[in-house]
Amino acid sequence: MPRPRADKSARRAELASAAALVFAERGVANTAVSDIVKAAGVAQGTFYLYFDSKDDVILAVVEQIADTMIARIEAAVDATGPSAAEKLRGLSDILMSFEEDPAIVDLAETLHTPHNAALHDRLEERLSPSLVPLVERIVAQGIAEGAFDVPDAHTAAWFVLGGLRSAELSGTGVGDMPAQILAVTELALRALGYRDETQSR
Repeated sequence: MPRPRADKSARRAELASAAALVFAERGVANTAVSDIVKAAGVAQGTFYLYFDSKDDVILAVVEQIADTMIARIEAAVDATGPSAAEKLRGLSDILMSFEEDPAIVDLAETLHTPHNAALHDRLEERLSPSLVPLVERIVAQGIAEGAFDVPDAHTAAWFVLGGLRSAELSGTGVGDMPAQILAVTELALRALGYRDETQSR
């Protein structure tokens, strides 16, 4: 009798989690599939039941990180109390917290090599459909508050995310990315028509 799909998904997630620990300890470049299966306590053949290659498990690890990031952003967007501007700045704080994790920085640098362009594109395909509606909700809240002056929350959300994406496309180093994310967020707030009355003119 075949194992339930949920079990297969759970085992795949377990292997990805083991890979994440090995990547954090040894670095992505210095990790072999044999290191991952040793850490997971499975045979090498078992690994290939769930992943086609090392690149495939790298993507699975990054997707786990992306899912965690999205969950944190969803919680921030759902929070009652913070203004839209505070939530948009909170989004940049969440992004920066991931960029400052040494293990994630190593993965990010791996994904940003020309050899791994396809992996990077697959990650973007996973993130964008989730991030756009979340940022759109922030913009819609800002419009309702009278803090943002834009005609279309959906288009504005694409604009904000496009600005964050451009920081990456411009060749900004991973170590410089947190400061760049912060700068882009402040520019996005200005473009949305936000004016922080607490700051000096």
